[in-house]
Order: sequence, then C-alpha cells, then structure tokens
Amino acid sequence: MNPSQDAAMMKVDGLHASYGNLEALHGISIQVSRGEIVALLGANGAGKTTAISAVSGLLKASAGSVCFEGKDITNMGPDRIVGLGLVQVPEGRRIFPKLTVLENLDLGAYLVKGKKEKVKGVEKAFAMFPRLAERRNQLGGTLSGGEQQMLAIARGLMSEPKMLLLDEPSLGLAPIVVDRIFEIIEGIRASGTTVLLVEQNAQRSLEIADRGYILETGNVIMEDSGRALLENPKVQASYLGA
Repeated sequence: MNPSQDAAMMKVDGLHASYGNLEALHGISIQVSRGEIVALLGANGAGKTTAISAVSGLLKASAGSVCFEGKDITNMGPDRIVGLGLVQVPEGRRIFPKLTVLENLDLGAYLVKGKKEKVKGVEKAFAMFPRLAERRNQLGGTLSGGEQQMLAIARGLMSEPKMLLLDEPSLGLAPIVVDRIFEIIEGIRASGTTVLLVEQNAQRSLEIADRGYILETGNVIMEDSGRALLENPKVQASYLGA
C-alpha cells in the first residue's frame, strides 16, 4: 500500500522537545498518510517515545509543529487530541491492574457518548481479541503480558481513533505472542485505522510498514519504504543484526 504523500494525515515539521535542559528531539520531520503503517525505529534513547509523546500532547514541544488532518495540534491538551481521533497506546501497557477487562475498556471509551456506542465498541474489541472476551470479568493485573498488551490496544481502539500511535507493543513478549501482536496491527490498518508504530523490533516492523523513519540521538537519519529499509545494508548492520 503506497498512499499519495498529498494525502498526509499527520505532518510533524521541525519538532524539538526537551526534558529540562536536555534536548531530546532536534527538529525532526515525519509524515503519515491516511491508511499507512509507518514505523519509527531506533535504539534505546534515540527519541522514539519522546516523539510520539510530543505528538500526542503528553510532552510539550519547544519548537516546530504537529498538524493532524490539517489542524495545528502542537501542544494541544492530550484529551483534545484524543477527541480529534489521535490516540496513543503507551509503552509498558499501563492498564489498570485492579480493574476488570471490561472496566479498562470502559475507561478507553470515556469520550464516547451513548451506551449503544460503547456496547458496540466492546463487541468490536472482543471480536478482534477473543481471549479478552473470555476474560472480560478478570482483573487486568492477573492477565499475561500478551493479554495485557491486547487489552491496552483494545482500550486505545474504544474511541474509534483515526490514527493509533503504538509505543513498543511487542516489548517483553514471547515470540509467539509477538507474531500475534503484529498480525493485530495489520488487522487494525485493514479495518481503516492509520498506524504510527514505535518499535525496537525493526525486522518485524519493517515487514509490515509502508514506510519507515530511523531516529538516532533525536534526529531522523533515514527515511524510505519499509522494503527498502529492510534491504539497506546500514539498517541491516545497525538494527537487524545482519
């Protein structure tokens, strides 16, 4: 799938962000077109999580801009950004361990108006994640790591986002579960949701991504199609263990 770049859903232009006096992003520019899976890759500390935190309003940008569907959302409040259809699924899952699966999903639908719409959202979540349906009344903290990741993604989908920002969804999971997570990501895109994927698993990410960006110490050092990056000798040597 190669959507036209003119159909850009999100444009990040010259984005800077800092933690105190330490600048973590040095003016990055990325673009995500409607219907794409775009991978944002790099080593630990490269600035991947900082980038999507600045996009989603969790971290204040010090310079540059973020536009979503033509609207400037730079430093807009996270709740307003979610209301526009841009939702982040955070690293480390961050589900509510003392709430049930159903209660976690309900919190993901806090902007959804109408009981019927919420019920429909839960039905869609359980259709996508049958294992969660089996555990609907189970406390989140008692789920396996893979199940918790599924719950975090399902919770993020409850508001029917136009774009999903996924931060390290395969981190710490067994290989068989990682396979399932990447299948789910492809299914999310197939259902009409655009995906910006932050991952350390460069191999699997580039296998499903339309395009990818490589971040290094807060700078974008490379951009290309997923296939081209997979075949790039420098990417293979630095990120794919070749």
